[in-house]
Amino acid sequence: MLALILLAAAIGPLQVGYQEWSGDDCRALVRGNDAYCKTDDCRAIIRGNDSYCRSDDCRAVLRKNDAYCKSDDCRAIIRKNDAYCKSDDCRAYIRGNDSYCRSSTCRAVLRKNDAYCR
Repeated sequence: MLALILLAAAIGPLQVGYQEWSGDDCRALVRGNDAYCKTDDCRAIIRGNDSYCRSDDCRAVLRKNDAYCKSDDCRAIIRKNDAYCKSDDCRAYIRGNDSYCRSSTCRAVLRKNDAYCR
């Protein structure tokens, strides 16, 4: 139980901000429980294991190395620099300010409340 709590606490905006997520993946990420995941990238982020990743951006985030990034948002997240962001959600994640969010997942993650997941 303690491991699950620690794992859930470790998942943050700078791990999920590289892409948009489905409602189920959103719930999984906010709750830190991969049983809700629909994608392998979601499982990889929660488990902290890039062998589950389907996208290069997922690998980049887990390895904390922007050389693997395919998207500008991924680069921005890893560098913690919103100048590279293409999406408003990316800016919101880096700034830690949900007023920039366009997606419900962004609000859910920043507010740590899965009621916003759609």
